[in-house]
Amino acid sequence: MSIEFFTRLPLHGETFHLPGDPRNRGDWNNPSRPGTGAVSNFAVGDDFTYIDYLSQIARGAEIAGFDGVLMVNTQFGEEPWIVSSLLARETKRLKFVAAFHPSSTSPWNAAQAAATYQRATGGRLVWNIIQGSSEAAQRAIGDELPHDERYERAGEFVHAVRGYFGSESFTYRGKYYSASGGGLRGPLRKAPIPRICTAGASDAAKEFAAQHADYYLLLAEDPAIVAEHIRDVRERALKYGRSDIQFGLSVDVIARATDAEARAEAKRIFDEGVAAGVVDVVASITEQLSPTFQKRRKLYHDKEVRDYDDLFIAPNLWSGYGYIGIPPGFALVGDYAAIVERIREFQALGISLFFIAGYPHLEEAYRIGEHILPHFRSERVGARVPANDDAAAGDGFERPLAFASGLDTKQRHSGANG
Repeated sequence: MSIEFFTRLPLHGETFHLPGDPRNRGDWNNPSRPGTGAVSNFAVGDDFTYIDYLSQIARGAEIAGFDGVLMVNTQFGEEPWIVSSLLARETKRLKFVAAFHPSSTSPWNAAQAAATYQRATGGRLVWNIIQGSSEAAQRAIGDELPHDERYERAGEFVHAVRGYFGSESFTYRGKYYSASGGGLRGPLRKAPIPRICTAGASDAAKEFAAQHADYYLLLAEDPAIVAEHIRDVRERALKYGRSDIQFGLSVDVIARATDAEARAEAKRIFDEGVAAGVVDVVASITEQLSPTFQKRRKLYHDKEVRDYDDLFIAPNLWSGYGYIGIPPGFALVGDYAAIVERIREFQALGISLFFIAGYPHLEEAYRIGEHILPHFRSERVGARVPANDDAAAGDGFERPLAFASGLDTKQRHSGANG
């Protein structure tokens, strides 16, 4: 099974210290305290801004050998589609996973914008279709639908987008959307539809993934829990005649030359959180964070956690980030060999797409690229990396492929009007 590695662009601020600490990079710090990091005080007209720092990370990730970058969408962060558009022309092959709510755009606008982006970048856009967190958070951005109905709407959204990509005269009438003879025409018809990712532990989320997603994304919880989620979604997908759904995993990494060094960094983060008094502040739990994680976090608060190492829930798997309110909550902590071994274990469960990052993102992208990614060289069919250790003597680079395509355009569009 092939494997792909994406890292993350921090659209709501770089974090080396706790979020809001003015020592972090960018202008996402505490406004009452002067920033000390790079590009710390944004002002209109500045020659360099936080977007320039994100550009550094994107280029560094590409140089380090990552296949792409994930961009998390929050109310308080930069807008992913805009950022991906700005950075696509500053990179060569890097793919951009843009998270968005179906409520934020119409199927037609999404199809037209995606087709334009795909044509401009050679097909480097990936969609992460999200449904938000609490209903209160959704109402804050103008979305009044209750939880399960948001997934019902998302299903219609994807159906309509596929229809526009698959026909010049798409007609459809649903509960939330309708179309009467619209569709991509001319050169836009050549563009490939973005691959679709989604996450969520609820039944509605899993049903949406089983029916519509190319990738179902999970958090790096206990491997037994991850395996059960994979089994469940695979069974649901088979009900819709789909045996090709794939799985991705999101986990941060604290990887160092020795286990002691990695654990010392985890302890630094934990101790800083304790000193700042944030361990009693519940993190903003989004739909992507599973109920299992929420329950585990409550258990931590119901007992006394004496030190950072009480938060290891499996070999090298640390939930300390979640304990102090830093999503996605889990991190692999250990020496390079141990991190590779843990990734292999998740890969054996059926994971083929890994979202891995560390803090600060720029330096850790290089660290992961130098010490972790080379161990998976022969399995990375889509990456621009040497096929073997002797590759440098010749061409040595495999041809970049479309994002986990597996299906040609005609096959992917079949049934879009049904």
